[in-house]
Amino acid sequence: MNIKVNIHKNQKNFDILENNEVVIKALRPKWYSQQITFFLNNRTYEIKKKSFWGSSYNITMSGNLIGAIPFDWKKGHYIDLYQGKKQYWIKSTRNGGIFSSSKVHSLLEGGVKSIIEIHYSWKKWKENIEVEILEKDDYSYELIMYAYFLMRLKQQAESTAASGPVGGVLFTILMLE
Repeated sequence: MNIKVNIHKNQKNFDILENNEVVIKALRPKWYSQQITFFLNNRTYEIKKKSFWGSSYNITMSGNLIGAIPFDWKKGHYIDLYQGKKQYWIKSTRNGGIFSSSKVHSLLEGGVKSIIEIHYSWKKWKENIEVEILEKDDYSYELIMYAYFLMRLKQQAESTAASGPVGGVLFTILMLE
């Protein structure tokens, strides 16, 4: 099973491809927002902020609330799905040397069991994102999208933290909001 994320030139739209066939079409309605809308099995899913100043997100399916992505100071952002009462975290590890751009983002169920790994790297000035399914029984395409969203939140938090002490802390707090 070969699953890849294809990001279009405008950075707003992207697709999840399985064996070079589009499985999920996703978009960000505005270039500056963190909201994601994706379409799967004739349903519309949205990941959207709860409020302007908050750092939590709601997950809706066809307008019905099915989960949330809250923020915890110890754990960071995590996925809380109401159906089945499951929680998922993302853990990042660097592959290669200190100057390597390769990272592996693992989606952990309950903080223990790794279900999905997202392999992220830069090749020829372009992002290369591949998804590896570790648990064939426990994954779904929705979980791939949620893991991708968490990966982007984690990348954003890391990049703002690396911006240094001049406005870095304030900017990080504002970006997490």
